[in-house]
This record gives sequence, structure tokens and C-alpha cells, in this order.
Amino acid sequence: MRASNKICFIVLLICVFMIGSGARAQDFSSITSSTTFSFARNLAFGSYGNDVSALQQFLIDSGFLKIVTPTGYFGPLTRTAVSTWQALAGVYPPAGFFGPISRRKINATAPQAPISAIGVQSSVATTTTSVATTSMAIANNGDGSPVRLMIPKLNIDAGFQYTGLKSDGTMEIPTNIVDVGWYTGSPHPGEEGNAIITGHVAQIRNSTVTKQGVFYNLNELLPGDKLYVLNDKGQTITFVVRESRLYDPTADATDVFISQDNGAHLVLITCEGTWNQSQLSYTQRLVIFTDAVQ
Repeated sequence: MRASNKICFIVLLICVFMIGSGARAQDFSSITSSTTFSFARNLAFGSYGNDVSALQQFLIDSGFLKIVTPTGYFGPLTRTAVSTWQALAGVYPPAGFFGPISRRKINATAPQAPISAIGVQSSVATTTTSVATTSMAIANNGDGSPVRLMIPKLNIDAGFQYTGLKSDGTMEIPTNIVDVGWYTGSPHPGEEGNAIITGHVAQIRNSTVTKQGVFYNLNELLPGDKLYVLNDKGQTITFVVRESRLYDPTADATDVFISQDNGAHLVLITCEGTWNQSQLSYTQRLVIFTDAVQ
């Protein structure tokens, strides 16, 4: 969905786990820009970003990359696909490193390569009949990926799940109410840009909150409050709350995903407002914007 090149904040994420019938589904509308994308930096294994998504889309359209939709992460499948394309395109050595020669060639020959305005097509939906109570194990890659989120004011010390896109193009979300999710199409926490963190607000049964989610009290954060991310390098990155905003489902949410400066930011997302049983949804989205302490 496009509207004057704005990202419409249709629905951000699943805010609750539904138990029993009538599972709730909230989603960002899938937003894909047809604007020509020019590659401006080298890309290699471990890279994240909008340009990775655009490269993946080109490789998907060309038949080199066998995934359904871009993830924004330059992993082993992307590296192999780049290598195969390089060999056929006469880029040597075909090592899977997307450098200056590859950029010039693809910029000249593939102006149609699309890029999502937020780096991926992102919508979310889920159905569940049970709630896990332990954190999902994640692999430590040693690349700065987050391991723990700590918010002392709210007594939060949560593990991370790494979320991307499912085969149908919908965005994955945490599989339980105790973990938070780092959307891997966004930067590593502490890197330039907006690192996106999602979390459930509650588990609901028959319109009644039966368990509080990890972000149940997120609305209590105020400017100046601190939170911390421990990454798989053993580093602890400090963030300070700048502001919180409530979004209506149809609001423009470009600023949630796209940073307007060169800073590193952590963006926390959950639901807020009044529970609407007929729509199985909350009426607003709560977004907490934070800045890394340098």
C-alpha cells in the first residue's frame, strides 16, 4: 500500500496472545516502493539494511535466490546467490562479496530493483492456543546481535528472539509473552538507525487479561529512563528514553522505522489503548523512542 510515499501505520504487531477461538491478527500493510534503488555501499555476510532487501529482491526476481521475500539480512543463502549471479555476470572473483564492481554492474543493468520503504514487506499475524514460559534459545553469532533486554524501572530482564519474515511475507513475532523480538531487518542495537524491538502486552482469554506480557507496563517509561541491551560480544549498550508516542492504526509511521539522523536508536513497540473485543485488537500502538548513550 502506497500513499504519497508514506508508511501507513495500519497495525504494528500482535499485542496479545489469544487463547481459544477467535485469534487476533494485526498487521502493517505490506509497503513496497517501485522507486529505483541505487546501491551505494559494499555488502557482505552479516550486513543488514534496506539495500540488502533490494539486492535480495533483485536476486529473487532473477531466480538466483530461492526465498519468498527479502529479509534484509545478508546470510549464507544471499552470499551463495550473489556468487552465482557474479559468475554469470562476469564479476570475478565470484566470492559472494557485493563490492564496487558488482554495484556498478547491477546499478547499470537492474534499475527495476525495488526496495521497501522500511526495508521489508512487513505484516504480522498469529494464532496460538498455548503460551510458552521459557525463552527461545538463540545462536550467539558474535556480530553484535542482542541477547538480553534490561529495563530496571520495569523489572524487565528478557531474552531475545530473532524475528524475520515468514514464507507468506508476514513478519515473525515472539512466540511467547516473556521474550522480546528483535526484527533482524533492522540494525543491530547500537548501530546507526532504528533497531526495532517488539513484545506482547498480555495474554487474553474471553476479553480478560490472564497473564501480563513483557511489555505490559511499557507505558510507564518516561524521558530520561534508561534501558540496556547486552549483545553477543559481551557488550552492554545503554539507551535513554527520548519520548513515547501513541499511534492510531492508520497514522503515518515512517519515523518508527527510518531514522532521520546518524544516531543509534532503539525503538520499542507494543499495543495500548482500549481492548475492542469485536475487532480482537487494541485501539492504539505505543512506541518508545530511545537514543544510544555514546
